[in-house]
Parts: sequence; C-alpha cells; structure tokens
Amino acid sequence: MKRQIWLLPLAIALVLVACAKPPTAEMSAAEAAYARASGSPDVVAYSPDDLQRAKKALDQMHSEATSRHYDQAKTLASTATTAANAAIASAQTNKERAKAKAQELIAAVKQALPQTQKLLSSAQRVKKAKIDRAAASAAIEAAKVALSEAEGALGQGDYLKAIDRASAAQKALADTQSEISAAVQAATRKK
Repeated sequence: MKRQIWLLPLAIALVLVACAKPPTAEMSAAEAAYARASGSPDVVAYSPDDLQRAKKALDQMHSEATSRHYDQAKTLASTATTAANAAIASAQTNKERAKAKAQELIAAVKQALPQTQKLLSSAQRVKKAKIDRAAASAAIEAAKVALSEAEGALGQGDYLKAIDRASAAQKALADTQSEISAAVQAATRKK
C-alpha cells in the first residue's frame, strides 16, 4: 500500500507531462517576428545586437521545445518576439543617429580640407621645414576622394559607409596637419 501511495504523485506528474503541448502559436509568432527583423536591411545594418539576441532566444526556444520543456520554450518565444520587435524599432533610431553623425563628419571634413591646404601652403614658406609635400598633397587629395565617396553614400542612404569614408578623410587630414605642424615647429626651434 505504501508503494502505491508513492507511485500516485509520479503517475500524476507523468500524465501532466504527457498532456503538455508545445506552444506552437507563440513559437510561430517568434519565428515570424525574427523573419521580419532579419529580412530588413536596416535592422541588419543598424541593429545587429538586438537581432542577435532575438536569434539566440529563437535557437534556445527550439532547443527547449525539442527537449519538451514547453514552459521554457514559451518564455523564450516571448523573449525572441520582444527582441525581434526591439531590433526593428531601434534600427530606425540608430539609422537616424548614423545619418546625423555622417552629416557631422562630412561638415567637419569640409572645414578641415581648406585649413589643411592653407597650413601646407604656409609651411612651404618655412625653408628648413622637412615636409614631404608630395605625401601631404596626396593625403589631401585622398581626403577629397573619401569626402566625395562619403557624400555619395550619404545621398544614397548608406550612412554607415558615409561615416566610414568621412572618418577616413578626417583622420587623414588630422594626421597631415599634425605632421606639417610638427615639421614647422621643429624647423623654427632650430633657428
């Protein structure tokens, strides 16, 4: 009799587990949300971390469902859906931020170009300044090309490329200005 009493809770637990069903509606909703998010080029470009969180939750959801841990699978389905929807929402915000940053960098490069050219021109009058004029001129021309590419990318809505190209131009100009200034300072100290 004592054995039968002990088996009763076990039998009830087995019946409950056997009756449990996978959360197919929630899992389908999670998969659809992820498909929408991963199918958006803006989400892929501007919200990759949120998209990765959604993918991780989706993978865990499938694993838990395969292991018949349906409660965990249901929770992970909700997590995946939320992360996918967050990726879609944050992509637009991040895209707008990238656009503003690209515009800011392009404006800074446009301001730095004539300053660098003027600095090179002024430095040429310092006779003892050891400036590689050809390299400085090449860097300025390369910055002009990068600026043009940044402006083109901005016009096409590829803000990440615009940021990349404008940043490259900005760095090239800053490095050139530093080299010219250092050469002029070194030449004026020798007098």
